[in-house]
Amino acid sequence: MSSTDQIDSLPLKKLPIGIQSFSDIIEKGFIYVDKTEYIYDLLKSGKGAYFLSRPRRFGKSLLVSTLEAIFKNKKILFKDLWITSSEYVWEEYPVIKIDMSAIPKDTDAELIEGLKNAILDNALEAGVKVDEASPERMFQLLIRELVKKFNKQAVILIDEYDDPIIRHISNHEMANKNRDILHSFYKIIKSEDANLRFVFLTGISKFAKTSIFSGLNNLQNISMSESSTALLGYTQNELENYFHEYISKIAEKQSTSSSETLSEIKLWYNGYRFSERDLKVYNPFSTLILFSEKAFKNYWFATGTPTFLINLIKATKTDAHDFEKAINMPEELLNSYEIESLPLLPLMFDSGYLTISNYEKFAQDTVYELSYPNYEVKSSLINSLLPALSEKATDYVATEVISMAKSILKNDLAEFFTLLKSYFASIPYHLVTKRNLDEKYFQLIFYLLLRVTSFKINTEEQTSSGRIDLVLETDLNIYLFEFKVNATAEAALKQIKEKKYYEKYLNRSKKLLLVGVSFDAEEKNIREYLVESIE
Repeated sequence: MSSTDQIDSLPLKKLPIGIQSFSDIIEKGFIYVDKTEYIYDLLKSGKGAYFLSRPRRFGKSLLVSTLEAIFKNKKILFKDLWITSSEYVWEEYPVIKIDMSAIPKDTDAELIEGLKNAILDNALEAGVKVDEASPERMFQLLIRELVKKFNKQAVILIDEYDDPIIRHISNHEMANKNRDILHSFYKIIKSEDANLRFVFLTGISKFAKTSIFSGLNNLQNISMSESSTALLGYTQNELENYFHEYISKIAEKQSTSSSETLSEIKLWYNGYRFSERDLKVYNPFSTLILFSEKAFKNYWFATGTPTFLINLIKATKTDAHDFEKAINMPEELLNSYEIESLPLLPLMFDSGYLTISNYEKFAQDTVYELSYPNYEVKSSLINSLLPALSEKATDYVATEVISMAKSILKNDLAEFFTLLKSYFASIPYHLVTKRNLDEKYFQLIFYLLLRVTSFKINTEEQTSSGRIDLVLETDLNIYLFEFKVNATAEAALKQIKEKKYYEKYLNRSKKLLLVGVSFDAEEKNIREYLVESIE
């Protein structure tokens, strides 16, 4: 056996899928993408209080666990990592670690009891005693007892600080009760500042400091700081350096080159940008599952349906195809919000469904452009929107979409429109009101049905003489759709021809089909369609 064959036969280093314990990853031989250089930047000042917002499944808990190992002076675990070559002074500090996602929170009484138990667990582990009292008083006593016993300032690590609120985001009364409890609990961090060496909180949302961290003016929000851009998620270099063997395995299975495989991975799972710094990172959860399964699928979205976001999109009557183009958002609106007035776009940004694609400076203000980070997020969100907006079972929608896609591939528009009319007819009456019965409504459902297929879809495509309502492209054909409500299909087709929307596609070596579609607002369905081809 050659040396090359021997290397190829060696088992790959294990993937840390779902493992949130830093010590487990190091001691049990899993891949650890070294983030300690970025962590050192947080520690080198000697004292600090930080807040970091990132989407779920992005490695926040592992980061908290890594900080815990550093402050508990487990230097042996870091022997091969960057931080051991830095000027960091290793010392042991008493650590208070609380995972808010693990605390019961179905009622405010449960949350209060859960916080008390979390304090008692920390006290038991440290060997100190804390008397029964309110959660905030017990928190304060724990800090003071730790400082007294160890003669060192304490470290506070709180993971998923907002989980008691996020879990009840659709129930303002319950969310506000939990917010008030957390407000009283977290305010201890300010009053005990002299006893604290380091404070670090993670979460998904950026609720306003005034409502959660009132008076905690030393808490630095690093969520959109350039220095923390690569703190979580995998950069392109990290992906290629740590996972090159897995990339080769996927390329081998897909019968493609490594460069083609990298392009496909980037399309699916890259694209997250959290600051003005032009650095994009990969979703770590989806990337790890990809390397395990060796198949391109929607992994991250399958771990939890964003029901509250879907409901918010419905409530705000936001058109899903608006997300196809960059959406402008002032910086201050991305940095904080209140439970009583939840803004859709900042929540989509914090939750990972939109990300920064660009930004502009206007005087002293910054305006960000937001868009989908990647194909996984884009296709998955649309897959969830369609059943929600039409109140159809997911399996029913999937079956219908497959049938429509097959009819398009056969260029059988008669069958396609028969299926489409059947789908519109099945939408519950109460969802279709006179208020929303306009061209946008029909176009949205039409768009969503086609978008969940693998075809290339563009809406309101710009030409020199106007905008085409929808463009669908297959390997052989290009379809230009124009929609009209309570007007004829002939009028829609006439508009395509008179404005010469088709001219920009004439050199594409594909059959060009112009499709005029008329919707009947009274019948809430397609009235007629006309097709004309241009060879």
